[in-house]
Amino acid sequence: MATSRKQREREQRRNEIINAAEKFFFARGYDNVTMDEIADEAEVNKGLLYYYFKNKEALFFAVDLRGVQILHGMYVKCSNLDVDGYTKIKSMIQSLFEFAKDYPDYFRIYRYAGTERFQMSDNEDAKEILDMTTGIWRLMVEAILQGMKDGTIRKDVDPVEMSIYLNVMTMSALNIDIVYKVILEGRGIHQDKFWNDLQRFLDPAITHCSDMKCAEDSCSPKKC
Repeated sequence: MATSRKQREREQRRNEIINAAEKFFFARGYDNVTMDEIADEAEVNKGLLYYYFKNKEALFFAVDLRGVQILHGMYVKCSNLDVDGYTKIKSMIQSLFEFAKDYPDYFRIYRYAGTERFQMSDNEDAKEILDMTTGIWRLMVEAILQGMKDGTIRKDVDPVEMSIYLNVMTMSALNIDIVYKVILEGRGIHQDKFWNDLQRFLDPAITHCSDMKCAEDSCSPKKC
């Protein structure tokens, strides 16, 4: 009983430290935050802070993991839908957009944690993030394979290549340069429309459709 209580207390303290780090990372990014500030916010001394997290990078991954868990859960939900492969893919793509829109701070950290600066980390949370991110990719590949089998996705594509292609395209669309944002907004094309247009442009690459008419709602992939 005593051991269990101590474990709960340690977990609570760890979460309090992560909460403090999250507050600063969300507000100021990674480089402009110090461990001293996090310790003060969490109301712990630096010795205790380093007992739970050996450095700032470890704390950063702990925060990132929270966001990745949310995103992974969204993809799992899409994967479990009782629908065809094409609809699952469309749902997964939309989930990424909703994650970026509903959790912009987690999305920003997720992107930054995936840069070359952190790729070689042996941190346990980083390893779990990698496993979950790989799991997200596998769910998309499985959905593509299902679509190829049920006839809603074209069979002349490599499912792995297509999954990476879709991920690169969608992530890039959510991270366009500020100059392009200004240009698009000047034409009345805001984020929602830009995202919807991207999905419409991607449809012919996914389905059997050979022209843009098949991307309209009135035409399902099986009819093309």
